[in-house]
Amino acid sequence: MRTIALTLFVASFAVAGLVVLALAWSGAAPYRDLARANRVDRYVFVLPAGRQETDLETAVAMHGQWSGYVTGGASEPPQFVPPIFTDDEYRHMADVRRVFEVARFLVPVSLVVLILRLQRARAVGSPVMWRLARDGSLIAGALVALVGVVALVAFEPLFLAFHYLFFPQGNFLFDPATSNLIRLYPDWYWEGISLRVGLSFLGLALVLAAVAHLRLRGGR
Repeated sequence: MRTIALTLFVASFAVAGLVVLALAWSGAAPYRDLARANRVDRYVFVLPAGRQETDLETAVAMHGQWSGYVTGGASEPPQFVPPIFTDDEYRHMADVRRVFEVARFLVPVSLVVLILRLQRARAVGSPVMWRLARDGSLIAGALVALVGVVALVAFEPLFLAFHYLFFPQGNFLFDPATSNLIRLYPDWYWEGISLRVGLSFLGLALVLAAVAHLRLRGGR
């Protein structure tokens, strides 16, 4: 029974935490910070009529529109004049939106599972509940840290594996030489956002584990 309770806690905590943090880091400010950290202040988009140079704040605004669409803040995808993104890129972003829709649905489900597991553990005794919270958060944090270590040495294969898992149709494979979506979201963006989400989750897991441990030591 403890193994089942621990597994459910870890899975629910990881899903709820990672999705909420991914949403929290999806805004314009993190994008701007990452661009500046990578010394990016100009973008060059490929258009039928030639190349178009764009400044950072324009790119930040474009990201904000795409972010609002895929995370559910806007009902329709953004339109740009002149057209910047291809139909295939729009279809991929619609798929990203659907993944976020499922993820947002899983957050309350995960929270309900967490609450139920903690309530059942508390019914046995407060130490059991705090032990579940401590051990579960540490395991979840360790798993995310392990993925992070793998990403440090093999980010691209891990990134591709993630996309093949969530987008098995393979419509995310764009030509870097011509794809403006890749130009707007280069590797430094995904690496930076993944690092921020992972570190935030690890910090959250450690705080929860510390609180639970202190409660256990205090006998409460």
